[in-house]
Amino acid sequence: MRRFSVIIFLLLIANSVCARDVNVPLDHWVYSFLERMEARGLIRDAAMRCYPLTRRTVARLLVAVATGSNRLTPVELARLSQFKGEFHNELFLLNKRAQARYFERHFIRWKQDNHVAFFDIDFGQRFTRANIRNDDGSGRTSETRLGGIVRGTIGNKMGFYMHAYNTLHRGAGTFSENYNPAHGMPVGIAGSNVYSDDASAYITFSNNYLLLEYGRDQIKWGNGYNGSLVLSRENPRFEMLKLHLAFKRWQYTAFHGWLHHSNSAKYIAGHRLTWVPNEWLTLSGSETVIYSNRNIETLYLNPIMPFHVAEHHLGDRDNNTMGLEVTLFPYAGHKIYAELFLDDFNSSQNPFTYYGNKFAFMIGHHWVDPFGWRDSEIRLEYTRIEPYVYTHKDSTLRYQNYDQSIGHWLGPNADDLYIRAEHAFHRDVTAALIIERVRHGEGSIYRPHLESDGTRKQFLQGTVESKWNYGFEIVDQLFRDAFISLQYTYSKIDNAGRIAGIKATEQQAIIRFTLNW
Repeated sequence: MRRFSVIIFLLLIANSVCARDVNVPLDHWVYSFLERMEARGLIRDAAMRCYPLTRRTVARLLVAVATGSNRLTPVELARLSQFKGEFHNELFLLNKRAQARYFERHFIRWKQDNHVAFFDIDFGQRFTRANIRNDDGSGRTSETRLGGIVRGTIGNKMGFYMHAYNTLHRGAGTFSENYNPAHGMPVGIAGSNVYSDDASAYITFSNNYLLLEYGRDQIKWGNGYNGSLVLSRENPRFEMLKLHLAFKRWQYTAFHGWLHHSNSAKYIAGHRLTWVPNEWLTLSGSETVIYSNRNIETLYLNPIMPFHVAEHHLGDRDNNTMGLEVTLFPYAGHKIYAELFLDDFNSSQNPFTYYGNKFAFMIGHHWVDPFGWRDSEIRLEYTRIEPYVYTHKDSTLRYQNYDQSIGHWLGPNADDLYIRAEHAFHRDVTAALIIERVRHGEGSIYRPHLESDGTRKQFLQGTVESKWNYGFEIVDQLFRDAFISLQYTYSKIDNAGRIAGIKATEQQAIIRFTLNW
């Protein structure tokens, strides 16, 4: 009942809101374009530290890029033209125009008075071949996705978005029918066919500065390209109430969400503030808290209440975390970033040896047009996650949604060194080379600290699995919003499965085709 009271309250607030907007999905390629433009110095905006962006925000950022169009390469100009065409409705609201030949296509477009809706077909096909020298075909899998996307506006106050799809799985792997969130996403079996489904579905009310959102969606916080410490791009969708205030140099986001964990109630609340004090520096700070097995706490609904304080006043029984980020732009073409994630911390104890100091950090460098090679970029990123991070003695308070970490995919007691060199040969064709080293010691998100472990910790304790990945990726836009990609990875592993002395190699090839029409 309390949840619906909050929703009604937000809807009453929305009566004063005079516009509508929806978010751009996290897998849209406009994000990589905007990140490149930011590193080049054409964008300085707090919005770039908190995804997803709204369509109106993307349009505003594209306008900023267009003001420096004389600095763009032919490939960048071609991509800018396509993106302006895709967001031409939002550009129109900003008194800007795009060429009609670049306008976004829709399967069905409906308009009546000042109400409008767009209907699109979503199709995806993925073929995976693991250990490709194995001739028995046991490493072959196929995923076929079919769905639909509906988005639009009702009058001048309300936006809506729904993307629902069903995926057919074939090939290797053992599947069991599952509708228990603690065991993962839902899986249905009909004869020899294995199906899974998912959906984003939400409504919004917004103006130039404020967005209110209710529904099932995703959030990504942070600079990380190969993963995020606080809220990851790969985090499964969850239901949320979100308040978002955005200015050019300030941005604030607060949300309350309902996570999926067996049949028990599990919630997450978070807030984040980003400040751009000048052209070469951006600062961000965030808090999250996970709590469970009781009704919604009004203290965690308060968008400006410090969760660290709130948790103490609620009995110190929840899982509170903090994140701090610094982003530097020392020269045009360079973005350097660092992130610190604090799960638990005791300032009187050694952070590297005391088990209760559970933290993670990330440092990265995004270099655009290295050595003057236009339309290229290099990303270098290192992530280290200390033992017991994301774990909790109460399993319902693990930093987890379904059976997946909300934070970085690495998990505790691990580190990752990621290098990616990329070049765009054309508006539609991009190729990348990838080198990655992943090390993982004992422990997982399911294994909290036990009294028998003592009070000391050691990073990469126990037998350490070390994996080197070497690969490449090629992406081609065959025609508007139809992409085909090939990804190949060769892995060399020491202490495979964290068993001392076991060496192994793996190969994987993935072909994807996606179409949005």
